Amino acid sequence: MINPDHPVDEIETRFFNYLSERIGDFTVTEHLEAMAGGNEAYLYRFRISGIENYDSRLVLRLFPSYNHEETANWQAMIHNLLREEGLPVPKVYLTTSDTSILGGSFLVMDYVEGEAIDPGDDPSVLVLTAKTQAMLHLKEGKKISEKIIAQGHSAGSHNYDGRINWLVNHAEEYPSIGAAVKWLIENRPDEPETPSVIHGDFHPMNLLVKDGEVNAILDWSGFMVGDPMYGLGWTKALFIATGKHELPEDVFNQLVQMYIDAYESIHPIDYAKMDYYVVFRLVRALLEGKEGQEVWTRPYIVKNIVKEIKEMTGILVQI
Repeated sequence: MINPDHPVDEIETRFFNYLSERIGDFTVTEHLEAMAGGNEAYLYRFRISGIENYDSRLVLRLFPSYNHEETANWQAMIHNLLREEGLPVPKVYLTTSDTSILGGSFLVMDYVEGEAIDPGDDPSVLVLTAKTQAMLHLKEGKKISEKIIAQGHSAGSHNYDGRINWLVNHAEEYPSIGAAVKWLIENRPDEPETPSVIHGDFHPMNLLVKDGEVNAILDWSGFMVGDPMYGLGWTKALFIATGKHELPEDVFNQLVQMYIDAYESIHPIDYAKMDYYVVFRLVRALLEGKEGQEVWTRPYIVKNIVKEIKEMTGILVQI
């Protein structure tokens, strides 16, 4: 994302002034540079010296003003808890909810070598992505959940109860998706006895890959603990909504099957549950479109979503 409100030199001046107040005097060895990638935050890399623990290349992650002021603090907590569990997540060193400094909350985290590989350029990355997601779902989430709750957050902040309650409450304003929401409530599957770590927006562009290995998993705003099929269904729904119109049907189905097979080589799949969570993500996408998220208002994407919901539930959503 490119910051439309403030040029890099203005961000640098404000940020370095704030940083010196927080950590003391330092020497700038690499000036702030905007980075490509990132769908939910503005990214800038930089390097300073003279301060312990801040002497490597770092990343400023600045959230747009429409995000909640606690977004950076939440993501910092999740990043560092996941690192404690041995997951490849950048360490966060500093965070603030003071949006007056840069126009949004922000955090400072490790810079990680690697690149995000578009599956359109290299479909084989789907196998690596699927296996990484499956291995992530083998990680139990109970201990992380307990630590989050101990820091004053509710269980609903990071479980499916919170997700579906948000959907139900927001959908009240949009009767056209009411039947689909009712279907989700009536067909809700049981929760697993042992919840897993769920990324909540897992796809190839949220991985940094170097030498064929995943160096980092990024963008944890959708983190939760719960059913692995939630995570897998969410990912499949993203493929359907954003990619099904771009490829011949047989090619698209082959790529999705490639992903499913790679995942299932590591983690079992409950297909009924997976399909339920596919519907959940597609219905949520329609709601997010109604609330202004541009990607979910594009006619060809909306058409894909409506068609898929009809095929999976028998419900025709009138948009």
